[in-house]
Amino acid sequence: MMQMNEISRAELDKYKKKYDVNYSIGDLAATISVINGVEIPSESGGTPIASVVDQAQRLMDGVGRNQKTLILCPDAVGEIHRQKYPEKLARVENISGFRILSSAVMPSVTPVCFCTIFSGASPEVHGIHTWEQPVVKIPTIFDTFAAAGKKVAIVAGNTSSMERIFRMREIDYISTRDDETAFRFTRTLMAEYDYDLIVTYLAMHDSNAHHFGCDAPETVAELEKAVSSFEILNADAEKYWKNFNRTLVFAPDHGNHRIDEVSGGHGDDIPEDMLVNHFYRVRSAGK
Repeated sequence: MMQMNEISRAELDKYKKKYDVNYSIGDLAATISVINGVEIPSESGGTPIASVVDQAQRLMDGVGRNQKTLILCPDAVGEIHRQKYPEKLARVENISGFRILSSAVMPSVTPVCFCTIFSGASPEVHGIHTWEQPVVKIPTIFDTFAAAGKKVAIVAGNTSSMERIFRMREIDYISTRDDETAFRFTRTLMAEYDYDLIVTYLAMHDSNAHHFGCDAPETVAELEKAVSSFEILNADAEKYWKNFNRTLVFAPDHGNHRIDEVSGGHGDDIPEDMLVNHFYRVRSAGK
């Protein structure tokens, strides 16, 4: 009988093969775990990204020595957006150094994809198969970081999947009214508190795509906010975390596509929805 992590790996590999990419969004949990020296969640089918791990090992004089991690999660920013707005996503890539083109999972909706991102488990294993917000029971990086004695915070809107599905863990939850408040709280946490892992979710790019369309001015403005937020948070990391080995990640869940003249959506097994880029910036203390 296959183990849960083997089932996850097979399902993640299915989408990688279909979209002819080398990576899955499920690789984030394994990668972040390895560079921080904590256990990979037990039901993960993801693979540590060798280039990111090698860079961390080289810069930090050994594997598992990262000390501070910030993961910014803008909703519904896919490879399609890099193609349509290359100048915006180029700013993220210029900061990061690593652009990891990855396949999402089906259905390509927010709670399904973010559960895979932070557990490394596929939908068949983590059990979310539609847009619903159950509390996830399987191990995630939030559990393994907490078990290793690390301090973790999730910063997200108070009705979002990110705020709800990872509840009942020994971590801190900062529930906000909107993206701007989440962004401001994140800056405060970096400047004034000693967190080892901060995950911040930005909802409005996806929300505006649903309501106004994927390429409406209101939606593109939120993509710009996501990019500029990453730039500002990176500058904060250079200031407040400069004495720590640190990693920043820009990690969307899925892309989206046009539904009609006035709305966009996602959830389909098509490249527009299924291909996303995760960007990693790895730096050593004092650099």
